[in-house]
Order: sequence, then structure tokens, then C-alpha cells
Amino acid sequence: MPLSCWCYLLGLICLLPGVAVALAPERMAHVYKAFPRSKVAGMVISTVAWIWAGYAVWAMGLDFLRPFLKYLPVVVLVCIPLTWFWLDNLLPCRALGGILVLFPYELLRVARAHASPWRLLVVTFAYICIVEGMILLLYPWKLRQAIDWCIARPTLFRISGVLTALLGLLLIVVGATALRG
Repeated sequence: MPLSCWCYLLGLICLLPGVAVALAPERMAHVYKAFPRSKVAGMVISTVAWIWAGYAVWAMGLDFLRPFLKYLPVVVLVCIPLTWFWLDNLLPCRALGGILVLFPYELLRVARAHASPWRLLVVTFAYICIVEGMILLLYPWKLRQAIDWCIARPTLFRISGVLTALLGLLLIVVGATALRG
């Protein structure tokens, strides 16, 4: 996927929740408050994370993994329900952390080949996501604490929505202009 498409995708992922928080902070506060303990969100996001992790291992092309690649789909399919059972506490936070750690691999590979200095905006965003993902994998309750802290300050919650929406717009504009082609 070209770097401009990554910008569009990441921009939309930032823009949509940012606008929702900015326009309806009370309603979104309930959604955000329920997210860390949501069973359905945990199951869906962890399934996506495991499939993505399986694909990442398969695509790495490491020689010492070649004999085990034929078992990889079975391992992924076994790990999904085991994760639901053993890591059910704050599973959406952990799974989100897994996705935040996994997605930058392809993005950084594409950004490395791009000539524009604006690619550093996307690279910086990717590395921030990696660090946030590692924190969520190790300390999933930090997301719940951050949500509670931010929701307790309605003005700050609305401002965070506006800033997230602006970041999304910036990513979309950079993708459409400087990183196109």
C-alpha cells in the first residue's frame, strides 16, 4: 500500500473518533468508559491482532521458522480462544496494544523508500504508536486510568477530540499532497 494510502487510513482512524468526541463528548465518554471491559470489543480486536500477528510471522521469511509455518494457522486458531479465556481482564486494551505494535511494520517499510521529508511525520506517528502499544501490552490498566482521568475533565476530553481530529486532517492532507505517488 502506498504511503499516501497509509496517511488516508490513519487520518480516518484519527478523524472519526476525534470528531465524535468533539461533537458528543457525553455520549462518547460512556463508550470510552465501557471499552476496557467490553467482551465483544476484546474478542474482535484480539482476533484481528492474532490474525495479523500470524501473517506477520508468516511474511517475515525467517529461515528458522520455515519448518513451523505449516502449523501457523492452527497455532493462531488455538491462540484466539485461549486469549479470550485466559486474558479476558482488560482484553480490549491488550489487543489494541498488539495492533499498535504490529501495524507500523509495513508502514515503516513503505516510508523508508519515500523521498519526501513529510514521511517523517508518518514515521514519528508510527513510533509513537509502537511505544503506546508496548505500554498497553505491559500495563493494560493504564488505558483505563487515562480514560477515567480524561473523562473526569470534560473540557480536556473535548479538546483531545478536537486535537485528534486535527491530527487526522493533517495526515489526510499530507497524504493527498506531499506523499502522493
